[in-house]
Amino acid sequence: MQELTIANINIIIDEVNKAGITFSHLREELVDHICCNVEHEMQMGLTFEKAFEKIRNIADNKGLRKVQESTLLLIDKKYRIMKNTMKIIGWISMTMITVGALFKIQHWPGAGILLVLGFFLLGALFFPSAVWVMKKEAKIKGNLFIYLVSIIGGIIFIFGILFKIQHYPGAGILLIVGFSSIGLLLIPAILISKLRDENAKNLRSSYVIGAIALIFYLAGDLFKIMHYPGASICLIIGAIGLTAIFLPFYSFKVYKNTDSIKASFLFLCVGILFFNMFNILLALNVSKDVLSYFIKPGQELIKTTAILENKSNILSAKIINDTLVKDTLLKGEMKKVKVKSDEFCNYIDNIKTEIISGVDGLSENETSNLLKNLTLIIGKDNTEIPTRVLLGESPDGDKGKASELKSKMELLKTKLLDYCKNDTTAAVIIQKTLGTESPVNTDGNGKKVSWELDNFYHQTTIAAINKLSYFQRNARIAELEALESLKSYVIADAQKVIIKNK
Repeated sequence: MQELTIANINIIIDEVNKAGITFSHLREELVDHICCNVEHEMQMGLTFEKAFEKIRNIADNKGLRKVQESTLLLIDKKYRIMKNTMKIIGWISMTMITVGALFKIQHWPGAGILLVLGFFLLGALFFPSAVWVMKKEAKIKGNLFIYLVSIIGGIIFIFGILFKIQHYPGAGILLIVGFSSIGLLLIPAILISKLRDENAKNLRSSYVIGAIALIFYLAGDLFKIMHYPGASICLIIGAIGLTAIFLPFYSFKVYKNTDSIKASFLFLCVGILFFNMFNILLALNVSKDVLSYFIKPGQELIKTTAILENKSNILSAKIINDTLVKDTLLKGEMKKVKVKSDEFCNYIDNIKTEIISGVDGLSENETSNLLKNLTLIIGKDNTEIPTRVLLGESPDGDKGKASELKSKMELLKTKLLDYCKNDTTAAVIIQKTLGTESPVNTDGNGKKVSWELDNFYHQTTIAAINKLSYFQRNARIAELEALESLKSYVIADAQKVIIKNK
């Protein structure tokens, strides 16, 4: 009768330990059970190596972990409650996030509430309980540091995504802390744990390559979201490292001596494929190229408005300070033209400031640089805040700043036309540039939409600011026309003075 030696028993113990069995009583029972089965096979004439290989194929690491999970579910009530609760919360949170994302894409009401609740359940309840269950089942070997970083970094990262989607203030800080915790602390800690595993000596080099590629990937994602330079390079390096180096190297090490491919390898390949697809789409920089078509015209509008303003300033100052011009009434009218147009343009600047402050979570003083350089705005594609600021909550959009803007534009047009009563050309230009006539566009029911809705309904931040800049430019054009019209009267007045003096 063949019996197991101490060396044979140690091999079996190592195999059970490799499966990640942390429940001590179960570990001893499993070792005893496998030893009995191996001895039985040896009595049938097999050597230890062949007998152990046969039993190991029947009860592999995955099967042993399943035994542990089933045992824990039976004897540990707290674990059973946590496991079931985790599954329920996970299903509810992912359903809410999925439906919320659909509502967000379709611009349906309730998207914000669904996303906030879904991400809250995911980050505050599901993720911590999932990490606790993983620790209980020892699916990741390592000390307490790995699990603490997983929980803290993961929660911060999840809420960073929520804040970014909802354009809440502090999203950038949360994402930086979350990405840094995962990339600079968690991945290196897991890598160190893997390198210390004596059962995976031949996989150490592939683990190092995979960890470096993941860190580059995460850095690329963070840089892309925060619009930092070097994002595309990091994403491409991560894709090449993970797909072209890590995956073939890891596959060769693991499966060079096996006859069949396990399902876990297929899942690994599919996971890397989808991970690459998502990140390569980011590297294509599609969103930046699309937004650039809106940013450049906006910048040109701002430059043109500044040129027109400067030109009108020079013109009015020249006439007002001209000693030959004796008509003080006309000089006063020119000053009024400047005051009215300046008030109108300053009002629009205040609307821009309110929108940018809302989408990027900045104070009004911090938005001055962003007004001059639109590329610095983070929430360029935000539609919720511009719509709320400009249209309010009214279905016709007459409760927001757009309605006030329309009134101020009509008032400015009336004032400027008063200065151009005998100048038909100037009057036509002012009517065109400051026109607020109702549009011909209609809604789904055939009803004409209001001027406010036609100009600002569901506009992105960039589009809304460009439209506001367009009105500022038109106001400066109208201002310049009114000043030119007044100038003709001023010049005529000056000529009368000169002829009289002769």
